[in-house]
Amino acid sequence: MSEEVAVENTEQGESSLLPGFKSTCMRIGAMMIIMYASRCVCRVALSLLAPWYYAQSDLTQTIVDMLSAVIFLNIIPIVSGMFLLKFNLKERARGLYKKPRYFGRSFGIFPAGYGLSIACALVTMLIGSLFPENSPLSNSFAGAQDALTAETPAAAVLRSAHAVILAPIFEELWFRGLVLQSLRPYGNGFAVFISALMFGFAHANLGQFLYTAVIGAVLAYVAIQTESIVTTMVMHALLNSIATITSLFLMNDDVKDYMIKLGLGIIPESVSPAVTVFLVWTSAVLLFAFFGFISAIVKLVHFRRYRLPKVQTELSSGKRWGIFLSRPTVIIMLLMAFDTMTFLYVTQTIYELISQLIH
Repeated sequence: MSEEVAVENTEQGESSLLPGFKSTCMRIGAMMIIMYASRCVCRVALSLLAPWYYAQSDLTQTIVDMLSAVIFLNIIPIVSGMFLLKFNLKERARGLYKKPRYFGRSFGIFPAGYGLSIACALVTMLIGSLFPENSPLSNSFAGAQDALTAETPAAAVLRSAHAVILAPIFEELWFRGLVLQSLRPYGNGFAVFISALMFGFAHANLGQFLYTAVIGAVLAYVAIQTESIVTTMVMHALLNSIATITSLFLMNDDVKDYMIKLGLGIIPESVSPAVTVFLVWTSAVLLFAFFGFISAIVKLVHFRRYRLPKVQTELSSGKRWGIFLSRPTVIIMLLMAFDTMTFLYVTQTIYELISQLIH
């Protein structure tokens, strides 16, 4: 008799969750469609402004890039997501930004996350090298390489500020705030995976997808364990800082010359102080990534120790994935993601149509 009651309660719990879950999946898909549409508008606008854009100084170009990124790639999707998911930031802020639990201990996963992401980045580079040079797929794999380059110190400072300060603030609110928290009632593990995938899709190129999805999963895990996105904002900023510092080193003429010679198989007989510091920095980062990767393997082997809190009233895993992937907005989002990360057919078509209308 007790077993029959338990089954009945489970079925009632699933039926009560089902409408909300379907609606949440639809809304997340719609939010990502808006993100891709906004990104498309941004690309088309910048393409149309190309003659003016490339006539400007590096600093002006950087300001345009930052403003367009903040408005089209962050603010529009985040605001639309808050509206669609009925996410009241004033009511949720106290929970999202409260003092984290186990703040210091949570950083034990940081090296593991970084090492795992670097391993994924290396795999991505290897896959990208298999495609013909300058093909759409090859360009998508290389799409993130020049994201932090700048020609002047002022432009470099602005790009660094965007990567280290603005991006973590916006992206943590978006993915570990809106997406993750909206999905948590339907299972912590599911919420982690979906928010991580959305984070990878939001970077909109194959070169960044795998390692950003992995980092997204790590950050989502930390957000749940610490019950705050303050920790993930700090971790996100540190991750971006490593890439930013490396990019700033590569602005140095001596370092650039050294890297070009290495690429040609020439080993310089002597190196400048800047190159020496760069080599020390690179060695430290690679060593950190290596031991972080070993740490990640150990944690994955002992995964049961790090399981997330179980959500009692949740749909079965297969049902959740089936519902999510069958939502019309999610299907459209996946198609837009594929196009954006590969051939950019939609963006190019819109650009050509507008160009014909203008001319």
